[in-house]
Amino acid sequence: MQITILGSTGQVGKVVMAQALKSGYQIKVLVRDPEKLGYLKEKVHVVAGNLLDEASVEKSLTGSVAVINVSGAVKEPDQLKKFKKIGDVLVSKMKQQGIKRLINISLAVIQLPQEKLDFKRKAIRVLVNLFFKEKKLVNEAIMAAVLEEKDLEWTFVRPAFFSTKPGSGVVLADDTKMQGTTIMLEDLAMFLVQQITSTEWMKKAPLVSSGTK
Repeated sequence: MQITILGSTGQVGKVVMAQALKSGYQIKVLVRDPEKLGYLKEKVHVVAGNLLDEASVEKSLTGSVAVINVSGAVKEPDQLKKFKKIGDVLVSKMKQQGIKRLINISLAVIQLPQEKLDFKRKAIRVLVNLFFKEKKLVNEAIMAAVLEEKDLEWTFVRPAFFSTKPGSGVVLADDTKMQGTTIMLEDLAMFLVQQITSTEWMKKAPLVSSGTK
């Protein structure tokens, strides 16, 4: 079974690729610089290009049954404008190729329509608005584009903070409250890959953190 991973050269993306390979998936990635994939370059199908180029996105999706999108904001001009277009292009090309399953990483402070934040998430939002506002706006733009397409079978996975410590193998997930504030990257990757075939969190946005064995 082939999947597409977007944002594969980032810290999260590389761990997700490793987990997906371990789980037996064939993988397509869309990257500007294939060398940034390191040793993983030889283990996946690489499409050279970027998320703003419709032809590149289309090529990276061809033959896949699901998409894991872990792309995020980088310090470049007009990030919000770019990611609004990226969201539109991704949704359009998925629809064109009949791909319904999308697993998208987001932020714990990103809200679904009519959703309210509890005290803990409000506190984190203050921090995010101070230091990661661009990232928050980008995530909101992607969510808006995805929610407009009713046929997509989306899952927005919402962690608060990452850790590179070894994973516990346990993920706490809830769609209304945060049970913890930190998730190990290995646990996050495991959870994201599990959603390819799981329907438990379809059209939901679980708040996730690492638990203990």
